[in-house]
Amino acid sequence: MAGVTVLAMLIVGAASLGAAEYYTGRPQFCGSCHVMDPYYESWSHDLHGAKIGARCIDCHYAPGERLTFRAKFKGLSQVASYFSGRYGAGRPRAHVADESCLTSPCHGDERFMAKKLPVGQLHIEKRIIEGHETEIERAPTVSFYHEKHLHIDDKLTGVQKELETVTARLRNAIPGADFDRVIDLTRSVAPAHQRTATLDFALKELDLSAEVCDDAHQLLQLEHRHTRLKQLDGVSCATCHNYDPSGENHIAVHVQNCFTCHFTNEGFNEGAGECLKCHEPPTRTVFVHGGEGANEGASVLMDHRDLVARKVDCSSCHLDVIRGASTVSIRECQHCHDSDRFLGGFETRTTETVEKYHEEHVAHQRARCDDCHQSVSHALLDPMRVTTTGFLEPVLNDCQHCHPGHHTEQVQMLSGVGGAGVTGQTPNAMLGSRLNCRACHVQSAADDKGESVVKASEQSCVACHSQDYARLFEQQQDEIAAAMREAKGMLARLEERLATEPDALTSADRDMLEVARKNIRFVEIAGGMHNKHFAVQLLDAARRDLAELEARLASPQ
Repeated sequence: MAGVTVLAMLIVGAASLGAAEYYTGRPQFCGSCHVMDPYYESWSHDLHGAKIGARCIDCHYAPGERLTFRAKFKGLSQVASYFSGRYGAGRPRAHVADESCLTSPCHGDERFMAKKLPVGQLHIEKRIIEGHETEIERAPTVSFYHEKHLHIDDKLTGVQKELETVTARLRNAIPGADFDRVIDLTRSVAPAHQRTATLDFALKELDLSAEVCDDAHQLLQLEHRHTRLKQLDGVSCATCHNYDPSGENHIAVHVQNCFTCHFTNEGFNEGAGECLKCHEPPTRTVFVHGGEGANEGASVLMDHRDLVARKVDCSSCHLDVIRGASTVSIRECQHCHDSDRFLGGFETRTTETVEKYHEEHVAHQRARCDDCHQSVSHALLDPMRVTTTGFLEPVLNDCQHCHPGHHTEQVQMLSGVGGAGVTGQTPNAMLGSRLNCRACHVQSAADDKGESVVKASEQSCVACHSQDYARLFEQQQDEIAAAMREAKGMLARLEERLATEPDALTSADRDMLEVARKNIRFVEIAGGMHNKHFAVQLLDAARRDLAELEARLASPQ
């Protein structure tokens, strides 16, 4: 009798477990919890739920995972959270493993890899054409290919080989500590224009050949590309295919993720942000403006394909399409990490550090782009606004575009570097005291064209020191001017002599003359008052070399 009872209990228990397994595996069970309402609703009318009939457990458990102890304990933890009152306090974050997507009934054939997928929808926009508001159709110009983003092993191997080759050339060309400095700069994760400008400054200071400088810039680009490819190496289906918060679909591609990958720390139309990597030129002609003069009735049209063929820069018309910067600040890290051991190397991070960040957070912990990166928008400005001056703001706010590195020499002079013939670094005494350009440049003035500028004035010295510094300011100006006049006079006499006797100097003497000429030019451009002592040292070196050359010409061997 006892055996029958035990057998009956086993049968009832097994039946109960089977029934529970069946019931809890139904989508309706997931939807019975109120915090799951939006997810269940979006699934019910999504392609996966309404047409294919895929259940929650088909996707949210990897093949073979559902009946494991690990899966059951995860389910029990959710039950415990529910009855303890903690469930719903945080955002549900279910994960879909790649193995679930790539099962044979779903995407196992991988036909999607080579399939051309248009990004965006045909839409109508309003434009002002010949003074009239007009509606025009705009078709998407971006197509996506999975294989281009996922089959990257060969690309990664090629970039690694190039990195090794260029690094070896630089190691042979640049000695010891200077090589380490250049390598560190090429691994910078600063915005594109900033890391390029910093590298340029260092290369100019080290006075390296053009070939070595080209290699350094190539290494900078290769390091950045290597990091991009390593990031792609760790992506999964869920990196791009996330829950759709609008509820229109259960899963959708968030194009914001595309913008984060393509535009983070990239220059406009450069690197991963190159326009034609994603966009195809529109095939229809575009209205530019109405006719003028004798052709007043005729419209001026433009074909993008023609401009692409002529290599017209996209930024000429489309600099407004990228707004914001998808940077990562330490505040994003502090949302999850409250210990210094996790944050210690953040401010000094390099491309290698960023690769490790992505491997740990994206590949291992399934972090999403917007968990760490700030958002960046990518879209044409409202066509109705293009006719206003606000359209020009992106250019007007980017001084570096029209004035690239115009203050490089001034910064070098302040730092006590640049020029030749002076040993050691002689920075301006005020450079380390937190003083910046605005401390001295306080006086409104006009340049040679009558444009407004802000010039330095002795009154800025007086404001911080005393009235005596106004007199000191004039004395230093006079000293630099006198040294400059003498150096220029000596240079002019030598050049006048060489005009009639071009073979009077040897090749080594001509190199010495060129160094003196560069020192004079450098002090003139940089402004000697940015570092009086260093400026005088450079002019002294120039005068010394010029005097030696004059002496050789006066008593030829």
